[in-house]
Order: sequence, then structure tokens, then C-alpha cells
Amino acid sequence: SSFGAFWTRAFDQIRMSRYSDANIKFVGSHSGVSIGQDGPSQMALEDIAMFRTILDSVVLHPCDAVSTERLVEAMAKHHGISYLRTMRQKTPILYDPEEEFPIGGSKVLRKSHDDAVTVVAAGQTVHETLAAHEQLFEEEIPIRVIDLYSIKPIDEETLREAAEATQCLLTVEDHYAEGGLGEAVKSALADSAVPVYSLAVGRKPMSGKPDELRDYEGISSEAIVRAIHEVIEKKELTSRSVPV
Repeated sequence: SSFGAFWTRAFDQIRMSRYSDANIKFVGSHSGVSIGQDGPSQMALEDIAMFRTILDSVVLHPCDAVSTERLVEAMAKHHGISYLRTMRQKTPILYDPEEEFPIGGSKVLRKSHDDAVTVVAAGQTVHETLAAHEQLFEEEIPIRVIDLYSIKPIDEETLREAAEATQCLLTVEDHYAEGGLGEAVKSALADSAVPVYSLAVGRKPMSGKPDELRDYEGISSEAIVRAIHEVIEKKELTSRSVPV
């Protein structure tokens, strides 16, 4: 276990360990800009991308204490290279202690028959998405919310079901866009015509308060609300342009 940013220093040893069929469990804390004042040197922003490239690896990103504990148990039972990405900030408990978290699964946290967009998140951005859901609910804009705690292997079945139901997805992650959750979702749905939009860390990170940094990077609840409005507008324009 170490800060997620520091595992980049050991990448050669990690990739070579796979070729000896090593059974190693890695935990990377202090993920994303949400660590706040510690600054860019401590921010894990490439770790998902790095561990996704390892052959047959498992990449997990829990959003609360319950899912973290359950996924530690799941990793312990799994043979091979596994990576658990954890956060620095305290987060609300979302799940009951009895909830199960199989590797390769996900959790649909909000769902209705009239969902306009599906938002896929993991870790800290799950909480940002739920806050955005509350605001959009007041505006009578229902959205589906998926906690994609297993980034690799990915829950393709749930993603395809959501894509079919809402005809539009938005991913949100506290990680660079390259190699992260968004690209994992886009890869899983590459043969689908449903558009997948993404919010990710895209500006040079800095030191600051976590909520200010998420807003600066465009991954806060407010940024999600703005993105949902833009996505719905694009969706409506596309539907009007399709000939009957």
C-alpha cells in the first residue's frame, strides 16, 4: 500500500511480476485532485491507466468504507495483479454492510423509466454525481447513476442496458482522461452508436481545497449539472435532425 502516485515509480517491476504469474495486491491512496492541499506531486492521476495496461489485471475504485472493505475481501480471494484505488477525503456511507461487490460488477444507484442521461462514476465522483442528481431532480430532469467500482473487468452488461435505455452516457472521473474510466467505458461500448461524453481532469493541477479543485477541473456536482444540460441539448438536436 502506498500513495497511488508513487506506484508509477515501480511500474517496471509491476509489469514484470505479471510474467511470473505473481499474486500481488496493490492499494493506492490519495487519488485525484480531491486530495487537496497536498498538491500535484501527491495526486494519483495516471494510476488507473497504468494498472489497466497490465495483462489480466483487476482495477477497483470504491466510493465508501463499506465498498472498500468488501473489495479488499474480493481482491484477497482473486489470484493475480489487483489494484484498489482509494481516496483521502472522508465520504458518506452509501451501502449497507451486507452489500456484495463482485469483481466485474457495478451498482445502479439511481434509476427511473424516464432517465434522460446515464452518468457513470467511481470513487469521489460518485458523491458528486449524487449531489448533481438531487439538483437535477428539482429541475425534473431524471438521470441514471452508476457506481462503476470495477473498472477492469468492466460491467459491460449494465453499461449496455443503460445505453439502450437512455441513449446517452456521461462519465465523470478524478483522473486524467487518457486511460481512465471514461476510456474504459468507451472501449466497452465501441460497437454501439450511443454517444459517450466525458468529464475528467484536464487542466494542470494545483494545491487547494478539494471542492475548489474539483470545480476548477470541471468534475464537481455543478460541472456535472452543466454537462447534463449540454448533453441533453445535443441529444435533442440529434433527434430532430434524424429523418423520419
